[in-house]
Amino acid sequence: MASDAFRAFEHAGWVNDSVALAYHRNLGEVTAGCIPDLLKAAGLKAGDRVLDVACGAGYVAAAARDRGADAMGVDFSAAQIQLAQQTYPGITFIEGDAEALPFSNGEFDAVVNAFGLPHVPNPDRATTEAHRVLKPAGRFAYASWCEPTKCIAFSMIYDAVRAHGSLDVGLPPGPDFFNYGRPTYAEEMLRGAGFADVSMKEVPLVWRVSSPAAMIDFICDGTVRAAAVLIRQSPHSLAKIKQYLLERVLQFERNGIYEVPAPAVVVAARKP
Repeated sequence: MASDAFRAFEHAGWVNDSVALAYHRNLGEVTAGCIPDLLKAAGLKAGDRVLDVACGAGYVAAAARDRGADAMGVDFSAAQIQLAQQTYPGITFIEGDAEALPFSNGEFDAVVNAFGLPHVPNPDRATTEAHRVLKPAGRFAYASWCEPTKCIAFSMIYDAVRAHGSLDVGLPPGPDFFNYGRPTYAEEMLRGAGFADVSMKEVPLVWRVSSPAAMIDFICDGTVRAAAVLIRQSPHSLAKIKQYLLERVLQFERNGIYEVPAPAVVVAARKP
């Protein structure tokens, strides 16, 4: 099945220790910028039991704990779980699948997911699972990247490939990376999982790097899908793609730092 191939592809990438660490070091500060809005959208209160799905290095679970919640995290990558345990040793992190959460019905007051949905093959299953493990009136909130016209930090990669290479490089088909930031898609997905009162807020994140080359290096070293697209280009095409990206990033120079727009959306809903 296509979804099985996509799951295996994503898992093989994210269990790589160097990829997990590169993402943590290079993009962690960017994604962490959505945490206050994410936890607010989840209606977090001291004493709530909170599950951080696709927890990565554990930033969201740690922030929830710091606000007085009983927080834990789950991720399908053993490398990410190890990194989270090392970074936040006082929190429980376990390996598990967002589409088949290892918890009973109604265990949590809130479920959050920060930038994890683009990496699951069947997001409808993941949101249905979030709904299942929530208590009645519990809230689910997720963060994901805005639509491509706004999220330049990531859309420019695919712009470059379309201009100078090919997106048809034999990767297993998966969900549209940017769908989760589209209001109609988000509402249909969450209502289909049984949620009500869907809301959305844009969060103006910026990816700051010291040089255009640093951003390109990170994309190659600290992502899975985008890196695979780049690696599978011909040497001639890859050189042109990198030149295109260098020129795009140069446009965002501010006092010697390059600040590329990477806005996100925080989407939330309630279990009736």
